[in-house]
Formats: sequence, C-alpha cells, structure tokens
Amino acid sequence: MAKMNQNLYGAVGKIGNITVYQSNGETLAREIVRPKNPKTFLQTMQRILLKAAGVAYGKFKEICDHSFEGFGNGSECMNNFKKVNINYLRDRAAAIQDSGQSLDQFYQFTPINGTAWAPFAVIVSQGHLPTVSVTIDAEDGHVARVNSPSASYADFVNAWGIRRNDQITFVTVQKVDGKYEVELARIVLNPRNPDGSGAPMTTEIVNSEGGFPCSNWKNDLNFSTFEFDTDHFNFVLGRGGIVVAAGIIVSRKNKGAGRKDKSTDWFRSNCQLVLNEAGFGDDLCSLAKAIETSYVSTEIDIESEYYLNNAGGGGTGSTGESTPSGGSGGVTPGEPTYNTLATINGVSQSIAGGNVTATAPVTTVAISGNNLGEVVFTAKVDGAGDAINPTTHDANSAAFTGLNVQAGHSLVVYRGGTTWFTITAQAPDEGGDAN
Repeated sequence: MAKMNQNLYGAVGKIGNITVYQSNGETLAREIVRPKNPKTFLQTMQRILLKAAGVAYGKFKEICDHSFEGFGNGSECMNNFKKVNINYLRDRAAAIQDSGQSLDQFYQFTPINGTAWAPFAVIVSQGHLPTVSVTIDAEDGHVARVNSPSASYADFVNAWGIRRNDQITFVTVQKVDGKYEVELARIVLNPRNPDGSGAPMTTEIVNSEGGFPCSNWKNDLNFSTFEFDTDHFNFVLGRGGIVVAAGIIVSRKNKGAGRKDKSTDWFRSNCQLVLNEAGFGDDLCSLAKAIETSYVSTEIDIESEYYLNNAGGGGTGSTGESTPSGGSGGVTPGEPTYNTLATINGVSQSIAGGNVTATAPVTTVAISGNNLGEVVFTAKVDGAGDAINPTTHDANSAAFTGLNVQAGHSLVVYRGGTTWFTITAQAPDEGGDAN
C-alpha cells in the first residue's frame, strides 16, 4: 500500500495493475495480485461445491429466500441455504471417499467454467413442521408421489399431520426439451366444505383442465398431473416434463409472532429433494471429472468467491501443470488420480501430480483410493536404502507406520517397483502443512 502524490488526490479506479482508492481522507494505492490457482484437490472441490450451491440457489430463489425457519427473508436465508447445502455435498463426498468408492458415483456437477446445470439432492427448507415424504416413480412416467390412505381431503391431511390453512408448496425439477426447469405450485388447504371430510382431494386441488378450483390458491403455475392411484397421489407440475427431483414444503403462519422479527412469521418443514437418477439419462457429470476439468483454469482472481485459501484444510498437492495427469482418459496404469489420497500424520490430501509436502517429522502414511489393486507397495527415505513395506495393505488401502522422516528429507513411495509419489518433509516455518 502507498500514498499517492497531489496529482492523484481523490482518484478512484485502476491504473494497469494498480488499484487507487480512498480511505480516511487519503488517496491510497495497492497492487492487484492475481495468485495462481492453488490446484489442490480440496480447494478445487470447494470451489465446485460453492458454485453448485450458488447455482442451485439461483434456480430455487423464489422459495428458498424465505424457506428456512428462524432466518430472515433474503440474505439470511440465502446464506443459510448455501451453508447447509455445501456442508451436505462435502460430507457426502467424504463419505464416498471413506468407503473406498470413486467420486464418479457422485453426480450433478459441472466444472467451474461450465454453463450446464443438473440438480443434486438440494435442501430447500428447514423447520419443525411435519415432513412430507416424496418418492419418484423411476419407471412408469417419472412422476412424483406422496402417500395417502385414500382420496379424501380429510384422510389426506391427517396422513401428513398437517392442518387447515397450511400452505403446501410442491417443488419439482423437470427435464423439458433437454433442459432442467424448476417448477413450483403452492396451495392453501382451505376446502369449500367446512371440514373437507367428503371432498375428494383431486377435486379440491385441480380440475380436468389443470387449473385450481380452490377458493384460496397461490401462484399461476398449474399441475399437469394430480391424481389418486390406489394409495398415493401422483403429481407433475407445469409443462409436464420428466421429474428428476421433487419435494414438498409445509408452511404455517405463526399467529404469535412479533411484528419486528420477521424470521418468526412462518414455521416450515424440512425438505430435501429426492432424486430420480433414471430421469437424468446421460447428462450426469461426476465430481471427480468436474475437478479434473477445473484444473485447466490456471489463475483465480483473489477477489473471486472461487478463491478459497486453504479451503478444506488439506495440504498442498500442487501439480505444477496446467493440465495435470490422472483422472479419466489416457491414464497411465498405476498413476495416482485426484481421488487417490494419502493421510500423512493424520491429514488427508490428494496425491495427484506425484509430489506433496508435509510437516516434519513424517511418522505415518495411509494411502486410500478406489481399488488400489493387490500390488506390492514399498517406500524408501530419500529413495535410497532398504525398502519399507506397508504395515497393512488391501485392494483399497495401504498404510506405513513407525516412520521418522525429518525436515529436508523425503519419502518415496513405490507401487509395483515404480515411483508413485513423493512426500517432502518440511519444517513448519517452510510452509509445510500443520499436521
């Protein structure tokens, strides 16, 4: 940061790679720094999950800017939406990795620079009201369903545990003309007869033309399907596409709410969308593939939401390449891919690229990935001397314990006699990870 001379007093803006701005009556300048993409597996994954949550919020904003009980409408609900969905996605990815599975089984993602969108199991509301469970028929018509003991209004609401005057918001994501569209329809449970006991639910909600005959309804979106079938109602909204995700939100006016705290005006139910993976066809993109493609981006603006320094807290693992080796397509057998991890002194990091660092002394190394294979793993300090054999090894993991690799030295790990990756031990003040 530097003070500017008299000729630039009051200036605001950019000159080359210098930003000029005002602070406390002074004209100051600082250099714009655009750091290279840290390119770690965890940082790249964090950016993709952040983008996934941000794109999802944009698609569901019409309801999700006010659908979290106890949070104010607008920015409070938005921030909570992103928080709970990023946490869900990160925990789901970790659980898949911990089970030894490939992240190819983790769907609904696109690279940072991608424009396509496909939904995940989005959390669209949270609260304490009864949750209405939705299922999707993945074979016959790809429609959403909700259970009910009969077609009557009274049995319908009693089965759900809801009340007269509750608002019911139906949510679907449908595939229409090759694109994924969010469709919403909201009704207020206010039947024309006093208790609703004799009213068929289909008559009270939707007529044969797809319109609402109810005296109290909201939104202009119609059901294209709402019909009772033996023990459940089928529903499809809007233009009647293939339902790939669905859920129901129950909302109830809080009559005892204070006038000042708008976050207490309404109670909500929990709703996380149910997925119909059969409805996506071949459109799904794995998280592993999204991360691999996103590595191509060589720079990330430090002011961008995608630049998250030390995101996930998981080591360096930088490849030093604009297009790192590994991943799918043309992979050399035995080469570590992005979801192949080494837990060094208890801290997990990707070993894609073949070189990682850790804080000395390195005492334990546990390798995990999807089907490592029954091959011989060994290690050597500085690549010399006697080989160290793993204490345990199976098709999905191998562990080395009792090590003592000091700062300035390395541990070279071999797979089948070929160098697989190298761990360089560093003193804490050299930038190594705080294991």
